[in-house]
Amino acid sequence: MNDATTSPEANPLGQADRLFLPGGADHLWYVVHTKPRCEKKASKTCLDFEIRHYLPLRQSRPQQSKGQRRYSFDVPLLPGYIFACCNSAERLELLRSGYLVRTIEVVNQALLLGELRQIYLASSGLNDLNIYPELKRGRSIRVVRGPLQGVSGKISSRKETYRIVLNISILGTAVAAEVDMDDVELL
Repeated sequence: MNDATTSPEANPLGQADRLFLPGGADHLWYVVHTKPRCEKKASKTCLDFEIRHYLPLRQSRPQQSKGQRRYSFDVPLLPGYIFACCNSAERLELLRSGYLVRTIEVVNQALLLGELRQIYLASSGLNDLNIYPELKRGRSIRVVRGPLQGVSGKISSRKETYRIVLNISILGTAVAAEVDMDDVELL
């Protein structure tokens, strides 16, 4: 079905709308906790079983080595986690794959889907997302111009730089990207 690990289509908004649909009565979204460094293998297992899933990725930052080539590759944005929409039989098959530690039930499906949608939109416009502490308080903003246009989150300022922070409540963490205050509006 959908594999969000590949590059998004020309319209990331339309792709996000299709990917992050509620699961329905028998299909629910789960947080899938993987074994260390098994996120891509778990994602491949989801593809094999045609399970709708999302593995947020970012570009690695290669270290500069003297006289050697610099390589860049995709690494999980949230190490140890992917998100999958499946029924109980598919969930059991995922657990049998050997790549998972456990699945975490999501009580507030709409909240999770909204948060994942914002992360997807941000990552399709920009590769500079990083893990960040979850913001419990803060002003809500929406980016109105630039590569993050349409993304909503909370604003954080540190040392004269501003970041849009996208919480992942169920994991108690967030991702963030730098923004120009001229490109945002308060909500």
